Amino acid sequence: MTTEDETKSRMVRDVELLWGLDSPPARRGPKPKLSRGAVVRKAIEIADAEGIEAVSMQRVAKELGYTTMSLYRHVNSKEDMLVLMLDAAMDGVPPGPREDGDWRAGLEEWCHGVRRMYRAHPWSVLVSLPGPPSGPNGLRWMEAGLRELVASGLDVGEALQMLMLLSAVLRETTRIEADMVRAARATGGTMFEIERDYGHGLRRVVTAEAFPTIARMLEESVLEEEPGPGTPDRPGGPAEELDFGIRRVLDGIEAHVRAKDAAGAPGRAG
Repeated sequence: MTTEDETKSRMVRDVELLWGLDSPPARRGPKPKLSRGAVVRKAIEIADAEGIEAVSMQRVAKELGYTTMSLYRHVNSKEDMLVLMLDAAMDGVPPGPREDGDWRAGLEEWCHGVRRMYRAHPWSVLVSLPGPPSGPNGLRWMEAGLRELVASGLDVGEALQMLMLLSAVLRETTRIEADMVRAARATGGTMFEIERDYGHGLRRVVTAEAFPTIARMLEESVLEEEPGPGTPDRPGGPAEELDFGIRRVLDGIEAHVRAKDAAGAPGRAG
């Protein structure tokens, strides 16, 4: 016989999970020592230190000093734990409305905040997303980004499309950076050395006849520009160079809104 929980979509279940709507009514008596929040915090602690592959229900239970079965009273599965971890990792405070109304500066600030959160928890860009944000932290960041995009003159549907684009660029670029950081650490090298070695390798196979633009890139030593001092927050990889691309996206939004206003119609971008 199919239970009600089995017929719910994953997204409905995630909303209930992230907002605590699936929790049983509080019981009278002493407060339990173990809680869902404690489980998620310990899982994030492990992931931050050792990577997401180190996280399991058994490992989290062991670190907390409980049996694995004890965890299942608070989190039904590892899948649910990952959903909770992703929202908890976004516990930073999103930028508020700007007093000067500068939506471009607001969006750049928003992008920088998202990048900081991804860098603080590199494992978060490696976990498959179950869908758009549905937890309290994710929705706060979604609201802040949409607010600035709507302030640009986009309608809400257009703003949602652009937020998805910016989010995807930030997440994927930070994922590539995280992969490069791991590769560099595995060899005892630096991010700069990884990029430099890539350029040296390409020089052995790239010719101006077959790959003229890549050959020009190598000739101009684009991959060998020494970055500034890296830090855990700013490792100096691809995500550090996103500002140029983000600003060009904002240029496109600005141009679209001007064209829409000039045409006097609220048409949506195709």
